[in-house]
Amino acid sequence: MSGRVCLSVDQAFEAGFEEPCQHLVPDPNDCPDCRLTEAEIRRLAVLLRSDPPGEVGAPAAAA
Repeated sequence: MSGRVCLSVDQAFEAGFEEPCQHLVPDPNDCPDCRLTEAEIRRLAVLLRSDPPGEVGAPAAAA
Protein backbone atom coordinates (compact mmCIF):
# COMPACT_ATOMS: atom_id res chain seq x y z
CA MET A 1 0.00 0.00 0.00
CA SER A 2 1.14 3.46 -0.81
CA GLY A 3 -0.29 5.04 2.35
CA ARG A 4 -1.78 8.00 0.53
CA VAL A 5 -5.26 9.28 1.31
CA CYS A 6 -7.72 9.33 -1.58
CA LEU A 7 -9.92 12.42 -1.59
CA SER A 8 -12.09 11.56 -4.57
CA VAL A 9 -13.60 8.55 -6.26
CA ASP A 10 -11.26 9.02 -9.21
CA GLN A 11 -8.21 8.96 -6.93
CA ALA A 12 -9.44 5.80 -5.21
CA PHE A 13 -10.06 4.15 -8.59
CA GLU A 14 -6.55 5.02 -9.80
CA ALA A 15 -4.98 3.85 -6.53
CA GLY A 16 -6.44 0.41 -7.15
CA PHE A 17 -4.57 0.19 -10.45
CA GLU A 18 -1.26 1.32 -8.96
CA GLU A 19 -1.07 -1.39 -6.29
CA PRO A 20 -0.12 -5.03 -6.89
CA CYS A 21 -2.90 -7.56 -6.47
CA GLN A 22 -3.23 -9.92 -3.51
CA HIS A 23 -1.29 -12.53 -5.52
CA LEU A 24 1.66 -10.10 -5.71
CA VAL A 25 1.38 -9.63 -9.47
CA PRO A 26 2.46 -6.02 -10.13
CA ASP A 27 -0.30 -5.41 -12.70
CA PRO A 28 -3.65 -6.95 -11.66
CA ASN A 29 -4.64 -7.06 -15.35
CA ASP A 30 -1.92 -9.69 -15.83
CA CYS A 31 -3.09 -11.87 -12.94
CA PRO A 32 -5.22 -14.79 -14.14
CA ASP A 33 -7.11 -14.83 -10.83
CA CYS A 34 -7.83 -11.09 -10.55
CA ARG A 35 -8.48 -9.90 -14.09
CA LEU A 36 -12.03 -9.70 -15.38
CA THR A 37 -13.26 -12.48 -17.61
CA GLU A 38 -14.93 -11.75 -20.94
CA ALA A 39 -18.29 -12.72 -19.42
CA GLU A 40 -17.81 -10.25 -16.54
CA ILE A 41 -16.88 -7.49 -18.97
CA ARG A 42 -20.02 -8.18 -21.05
CA ARG A 43 -22.20 -8.05 -17.91
CA LEU A 44 -20.64 -4.76 -16.82
CA ALA A 45 -21.09 -3.29 -20.30
CA VAL A 46 -24.80 -4.09 -20.15
CA LEU A 47 -25.11 -2.51 -16.71
CA LEU A 48 -23.15 0.61 -17.63
CA ARG A 49 -24.59 1.36 -21.07
CA SER A 50 -26.48 4.63 -21.26
CA ASP A 51 -29.14 3.55 -23.77
CA PRO A 52 -32.58 3.07 -22.25
CA PRO A 53 -33.75 -0.54 -22.52
CA GLY A 54 -36.10 -1.20 -25.44
CA GLU A 55 -39.58 -2.52 -25.02
CA VAL A 56 -39.60 -6.28 -24.55
CA GLY A 57 -43.09 -6.79 -25.91
CA ALA A 58 -46.42 -5.11 -26.34
CA PRO A 59 -47.96 -3.98 -23.07
CA ALA A 60 -50.70 -6.28 -21.82
CA ALA A 61 -54.25 -4.97 -21.85
CA ALA A 62 -55.76 -4.17 -18.48
CA ALA A 63 -58.38 -6.62 -17.34
